[in-house]
Amino acid sequence: MTRTADVKALIKRLQDSFNETLGVLYDLPPDRLQQPCGHGCARGGTARDLLVHNIFHEKQHTGQVWSVRDQLRALPGWNNQDLPALLTDYYTSRAQLIAALFGLADQQLDAKPEDGGWTIRETVEHVLYWDRNSIDTLRSTGS
Repeated sequence: MTRTADVKALIKRLQDSFNETLGVLYDLPPDRLQQPCGHGCARGGTARDLLVHNIFHEKQHTGQVWSVRDQLRALPGWNNQDLPALLTDYYTSRAQLIAALFGLADQQLDAKPEDGGWTIRETVEHVLYWDRNSIDTLRSTGS
């Protein structure tokens, strides 16, 4: 089974949409979460209720996709299961790294930890550098 442009395009749409969502939510004033929300999915509650619904909604449909993937595994032509599993772990790991940054103040990015280790910014720069370095090697040499 080959990876198609459609799958890559769908992933990009999901990423772009979520980046737009984060752009709105990250700057949302904290008191806005407690305010009433007229969106039907808030079910008469607050903006926080809407976001909780959106999170559960995402998890529900993620489960549906995994269920279909599991069913497709039995079909002829399903192969290369190692790469999708690796991509899943890679994506989840990156999402967890990004999630660890939410709520930090800018000045905290460069604060030295008590143990003298890397700052948060240094750690992220390290990840970004080696991610690009290793993937550029894969792209250029095929190994």
